[in-house]
Amino acid sequence: MGDWVCLPFNIGCGFCENCEKGLTGYCLTANPGSAGAAYGFADMGDHEGGQAELLRVPYADFNCLLLPEDAAEREEDYVMLSDIFPTGWHATELAGLLPGESVAIYGAGPVGLMAAHSAMIKGASQVFVVDNHPDRLALAAKMGATPINSLEQGAVDQILNLTNGKGTDRGCECVGYQCCDRHGHEANHVTMNNLVASTKATGGIGVVGVFVPQDPGAHNDLAKEGKMAFDFGSFWFKGQQIRTGQANVKAYNRRLAELIHHDRAKPSQIISHRLKLEEGPAAYQHFDARDEGWTKVVLKPSA
Repeated sequence: MGDWVCLPFNIGCGFCENCEKGLTGYCLTANPGSAGAAYGFADMGDHEGGQAELLRVPYADFNCLLLPEDAAEREEDYVMLSDIFPTGWHATELAGLLPGESVAIYGAGPVGLMAAHSAMIKGASQVFVVDNHPDRLALAAKMGATPINSLEQGAVDQILNLTNGKGTDRGCECVGYQCCDRHGHEANHVTMNNLVASTKATGGIGVVGVFVPQDPGAHNDLAKEGKMAFDFGSFWFKGQQIRTGQANVKAYNRRLAELIHHDRAKPSQIISHRLKLEEGPAAYQHFDARDEGWTKVVLKPSA
């Protein structure tokens, strides 16, 4: 009783084949008939959402991460271990980022900003963050990244110009299927094709932005079936690699907690709003509309 803990957004049993490999985002037990379970996530089981005063935690002895003694003091940092910090870190892992390499991160939402933070912790030589929202790009710059405004000039051209025409060693997709072209129209292939173009030959691309098997509300037939007009020819010709999927939070959260504890990481720097739980629905509306200044919301049930 009284322990401070943090839970992954996804649920692992700890004993299935995938969990034993560290692939807890693809647990074979917690959502029977599928690989992967999560709180309040479509097609990932019947578990209630985690934004609540109380939460029933399956396999709690495995999923709960006991936090260091400064948990109360650094609560807003440690809470990011539930999702966005490990997911941003996972993007750089999937891309294969090594110290001294360059990386382009598409998307300056919370996950993209955490991917940039992770890349800098890992010792990336250049970190580019691509988005079309000036307020989010300003935050990326404050964190030490090079902002790329995709509305001012093509993102690919800007990145090539800043890397002597070579492109980056690695790339991260942190937007997902709802990415938009420069006219604001949803086009699920835009970031993936831009990544192929802005990543150098033999480079690695990590995809943590959500893509879905079906999107019935999409505006084109391919997207409705969860498919896209992907530039596979250029991808193949450049000998690149792509790795995808949600973060296996348990594989990272203990080490990331140590980075926070020893002042090597500060994920709370992206928080823009601290609100009561009942203010959540309105906050979601602001965030969904990409209203200026709404970068990351923390809900406090006890407030």
